[in-house]
Amino acid sequence: MENMHLYIALAVLVFMIISFLIHKFPYGVTAMTCVVVLGLTGVIETGQVFSGLSHNTTVLVATMMVVAGALGKTSLAWRVRQKMAVIQGKNGFVLVLLICAFTIVLCQLMGMTAVMSIMLLVVQSLDDDSEISQSRMIMLVAAIICAWFGRFPIGMGAALPLSTNAYYEGLVEGHPEYMLGMLDIFKVGIIPSIAMTAYCIVAYRLIPKQKIDADAVSTGSTGKQEEKIKISKKDESLIILVFAAVMAAFLFSDKLGNMIYLIPAVGVLVLIYAGVLSVREVVGTLTSDMIWMVAGILVVSSALSVSGAGEFVGKLVLQILGSNPSGLFVTTVFCITTVIMTTLLSNNGTVAVMIPIAVSTALAGGMNPKAVVLVVFCSSCLAIAFPTGCAAATFAFAVGKHNPVKTLKFTIPYLLIGIVTLIFSANLFFPIYG
Repeated sequence: MENMHLYIALAVLVFMIISFLIHKFPYGVTAMTCVVVLGLTGVIETGQVFSGLSHNTTVLVATMMVVAGALGKTSLAWRVRQKMAVIQGKNGFVLVLLICAFTIVLCQLMGMTAVMSIMLLVVQSLDDDSEISQSRMIMLVAAIICAWFGRFPIGMGAALPLSTNAYYEGLVEGHPEYMLGMLDIFKVGIIPSIAMTAYCIVAYRLIPKQKIDADAVSTGSTGKQEEKIKISKKDESLIILVFAAVMAAFLFSDKLGNMIYLIPAVGVLVLIYAGVLSVREVVGTLTSDMIWMVAGILVVSSALSVSGAGEFVGKLVLQILGSNPSGLFVTTVFCITTVIMTTLLSNNGTVAVMIPIAVSTALAGGMNPKAVVLVVFCSSCLAIAFPTGCAAATFAFAVGKHNPVKTLKFTIPYLLIGIVTLIFSANLFFPIYG
């Protein structure tokens, strides 16, 4: 029976990988299909099938999405655009530098699509015949987002380490030292982020110039502040206060312990009772596809551990790597594999597929699971070379009317710099055999 559970868990894992890669169905539907099959076949107990929905990590990610979404209702985005308008008369290096700086700040607070929408408003006012053309800048913004996504533990970035932990928590149960901390992504990612940003600033001219298609993506903006901002100053102040309080709580997560999982939920309740957010829009976020995916992955990773499938996969990959592979070789293999996958596929799907495999391999080979997880996560962010990689890339290619082949002279050096610096940084801060 144990062998049968092993085979079933492996079959479910293969199905999940293929479904994530094809992405014919939403990720959440795939994840929930997997846990239902695992429950029906007895691999996990029936009472555990939907346990991921009440898991601390799922609740934290869901409520943080609500809080971060509320921030988008404020005039913050409009104020940022006004500041950018002041410096649009500048030329050359200074303007490019400031566009990059504003993008870095925004992508720590908001999702990719929101940042791209805001920056599109700025880019559209640029002279399309100049070196700093609209089509170049919209692709540059996407590249900067990919370079800095989730680096700082603020906004949604504060929940990223915990949501990433959800992909493999069940595989390392009883070993909290293998889970990502709040600053681990920053430690590994800061050197690649700086290097790729420096490249973008000096090499943006490699991006082809053409007329952008602003109608390709609906930003929902009307160009008028009165129509964009539909909440009162009182409500806006409350949203900012709640957001600031939640961010402050994350800074003291070590002292708060498990209470940190409740802080964003308290913030959401405050916004509901104050009438700032409606129950309908909150429920819509709490039941989004990402939440179902996280909840399902938590249960699947536990099933892989209990059934022995995780150890089986890890040993299989370890055989491919060879006996006693060097930390540098392991890091390089997982980095390049992830970059290739995330170039052609969704970055979220790539993370969901690669992290359980990487962790199982690390455990089977006596490696540090945290090290390979960080390599996979940071590599998955390098999703700029093809429209399917991430929301920012989709937006940039659609609006900028870019041909992926013609942008290779910009994206290939970008990816190579990201790969080399990430491998160096990962081995420096989190040695595979450390």
